[in-house]
Amino acid sequence: MGKIFAIVSTILGAIIGAGFSTGQEIFYFFSRFKEKSFLYIFFSSILIFLILLYFVDIRIKSRIILMVFKSYILLFSVITLIVMFSAFGQLGKDFLGVSRHIFTLLCFVLSVAIFKHGLLAVVNINKVVISILIITIVFIFLQALHKNEILTQFESLKFHLQKDILNHLIFPLLYSTYNSLLAFPVVNGLKQRFRQKEIKVSIIISSILIFWLLSIINTMLLSKSSILNTQMPLLIVEKNIILKLILVTCAFLEILTTILANYMGLSYSIKNSKAEFVIIIISLLLGFNEFQALLRKLYSLMGFIGLGIIAMLLLSTLLLKDRRLK
Repeated sequence: MGKIFAIVSTILGAIIGAGFSTGQEIFYFFSRFKEKSFLYIFFSSILIFLILLYFVDIRIKSRIILMVFKSYILLFSVITLIVMFSAFGQLGKDFLGVSRHIFTLLCFVLSVAIFKHGLLAVVNINKVVISILIITIVFIFLQALHKNEILTQFESLKFHLQKDILNHLIFPLLYSTYNSLLAFPVVNGLKQRFRQKEIKVSIIISSILIFWLLSIINTMLLSKSSILNTQMPLLIVEKNIILKLILVTCAFLEILTTILANYMGLSYSIKNSKAEFVIIIISLLLGFNEFQALLRKLYSLMGFIGLGIIAMLLLSTLLLKDRRLK
């Protein structure tokens, strides 16, 4: 069970980042669709499960396809790094009143220091962060439920499927594609330390927890529709100073875990440590831009490209009948 917990925490740590912990991406991809958001969350969770399970077994024998895939992971890692660096700086500015540049630089220093200690350090920090996050989210949800804040907002929702539901399915599709590819380098790294059976069981548990966490946070956001236009809606929902402090701390730590996952993506794509460092520095400099704008523009772009990449991998698997990635 200790191994399963370590794997689940590491997978969740890769997927749960700035947009998740602040509520921004959950609002953008789910909450704004009101009652349909719960269906979209379920759809996304199933897709994440299927894609991650596929990643455990696939193998690409074609050098061209493997080169294209590694190039995408490289581009994907760079873009996500830019967003995460920006998010860390935005958090420091919004909740501590400190310059975004200072906190972005702090994020860079901390992430590089942790990553130098290898995969074990990544696993250990994820175990702590995910445990704190789950306990905090559950406590806040139960507190809101006790105050009838959750039940009240459900009375205003009409649970019926509208005709435009198919037009909006692209949002959960992009969400699941992006986050699955974000976790790929981590899953690939875990295969070197754990058995496939342990990883597959962990993927099942991770998918259930993703659905559960998304649903809880989405419900809380729907109960406070007046603040959904902010950059960090989840962090504004909670008014208790201590709980808000814990949430902000979780957000900082979760951004770090996502950055570590992207460092693993860089290591998978390129084998030159000097080139990796140069790319990280460029991502850091670009990360001084505004978080919300970066998240919405780059997230969707990489999601669309990711759909093509996964389609290419599926086609490769069907044609070559070989399902283990080199």
